[in-house]
Amino acid sequence: MLEFIESDHIYLKNGILVKSVTQILQLIFPDKYKNIDKRILNKKAMFGTTGHSIIEHLNLDDAEDVDKTILGIDNKDLEICIREYVRLVKTFKIKPLEQEIRVSYKYLYGGTLDMTADIDGKYSLCDIKFTAELDKEYLSWQLGMYALAKGVEFDKYYCIWLPKKKLGQLVEIIPKTKEEIIKKLKELGIYER
Repeated sequence: MLEFIESDHIYLKNGILVKSVTQILQLIFPDKYKNIDKRILNKKAMFGTTGHSIIEHLNLDDAEDVDKTILGIDNKDLEICIREYVRLVKTFKIKPLEQEIRVSYKYLYGGTLDMTADIDGKYSLCDIKFTAELDKEYLSWQLGMYALAKGVEFDKYYCIWLPKKKLGQLVEIIPKTKEEIIKKLKELGIYER
């Protein structure tokens, strides 16, 4: 069983503390947010968390509910991002299957993947980003780790990218392989137990 303690942002697998995917990514990319003020990072994190929550609870099969939800968003930038998400869903025939699923790989790490989806007939693993810039290398590690933890073979891997100042995009990502991930975990001193 994988438990997430939100207040401390930690994962416990059967009562044992495991690193999160985010913690491992911080080790792989130690300078990624080095020069960004913590208040700005916290504000961006809250924006993303709110966006994820709206997407998770959006009833895409009910156009009236979608319109009502979008009209109820009190942040203009977030409203635009959610409108872009709905546009991408229609354009690329995205059918969410699972959202916000906790996964773990052995006792090495745990995390919460954003979405599995049927995208134009392909079983896909998706991450949703609200960032101004898209870091495909970061996403290749993130999606690779989630796929390994999920223990499923996906047809495609995507980022549903919803930046504030640009049109949203569905971006295909090539995930890191199991071999690359295990090698990196060993380099970081995170060994299989």
